[in-house]
Amino acid sequence: MSAAPSGDRAGRPAAGEVTEPSVWADRRFVAFAAGNTVNNLGEGAYTVVLPLVVYDRTHSLALMSLLIAFSPATWLLAPWRGALADRIGPGRLVMPGLTAQLAAALALIAVLLLAPTPLWALFCLAAVGQLAGGFYQTGWMTGLTTMFPRSPARARGALGGLFLATQAGGALVVAAAVPWVGAVGLLWFNAATMLAPMAVWWCGIRPAPLTEPAPRKEPVGDKGWGLAEGWRVLRAAPAVLDLTLIRMPLLFSTALGSLAAFLLQDHWRLAPQDVATLMTVARAGAVVGSLAVSQRRVLRLRVMTAVSVTGVVASVLAMSVPVLPVFVTAWAGFTLASTVLGLVAQMTAYACLPARALGRVNGMVAALTSASVLAGQLCVPLLVALIGPFPAILLLGLAGLLSVARLRRLTFHHAW
Repeated sequence: MSAAPSGDRAGRPAAGEVTEPSVWADRRFVAFAAGNTVNNLGEGAYTVVLPLVVYDRTHSLALMSLLIAFSPATWLLAPWRGALADRIGPGRLVMPGLTAQLAAALALIAVLLLAPTPLWALFCLAAVGQLAGGFYQTGWMTGLTTMFPRSPARARGALGGLFLATQAGGALVVAAAVPWVGAVGLLWFNAATMLAPMAVWWCGIRPAPLTEPAPRKEPVGDKGWGLAEGWRVLRAAPAVLDLTLIRMPLLFSTALGSLAAFLLQDHWRLAPQDVATLMTVARAGAVVGSLAVSQRRVLRLRVMTAVSVTGVVASVLAMSVPVLPVFVTAWAGFTLASTVLGLVAQMTAYACLPARALGRVNGMVAALTSASVLAGQLCVPLLVALIGPFPAILLLGLAGLLSVARLRRLTFHHAW
């Protein structure tokens, strides 16, 4: 990364912005991204098919939301996972996390083959899989700065964009394959895709080991984890902290994913294949958003944040209209705008934060944002029960105005 000179009519970036070369010229990154993408395609199918399985067995929005809530719940542990990555090296988290996630996926398939399916075992194994996946993801996300030191922010943006694209691809796989192979067949597909990042690892494309030993003593109050230092680093990076606080009210609306899947089946009475098709349409917005951000050489942080925050709020308000074409179109707009905002926040973190504390600070940011996601997943079913689904969506849109009000905190020196 390098600070760019002042902007002019020749197209040079403005002062205070940071640029990085394209990461796609690095063959190691291409191979790493390929393995990551194959794995994420399976994950994308998993996140669609497992809630549909729970709905098929329970017809309960609360249980669907509880299942989806496992993912943000496990990210509440992210500060400690990040601290572990900073202390022992991120590479040591990757293969143990992947192996445990694969074992949980295979055990989940075995449970679904039982008749009747014990729901408690299904939920426990889903939670174990999410927890193990968190260690794997923390390892590679923290290790990007050593794997691709010339372009860590653009590497994170590219991988984040590919992840969101594969979420749409996973929904498309479900729509095309569920009539032929069923839910269990798609879960086998998810398990098989976990072998791709393992192959990349054994080819030698992995985070570099630590070059410096962990400190023997930590500041008072850290209790060996170094989290107090991570908090000081986060507070010293105002762009990262302010973006996190701006996103938190909006992330409460992430529960719209499970609510939308429920409404498509319960309110509009669509078949699972049609639900997966419309989820593909909605997630296509994430693909557009990722392309709009991840490959930009220079980000206009303040402008892109303001546009994406406004887009998220407007889309949520539009989803409160109980007309199917309007609902699906607004859902796609929601995924587009939220994708842009999320990628801007991720790339800003990798551009602004020092590598020595990246695991801890990223973990703290993940815990804060995941707390909002988890609160939404747990509270939205209650709101739906109290006031109905579409008034609940309207209330979520109004809550997003808190993020709009906080935009004034982003000043021009927050550009990168």
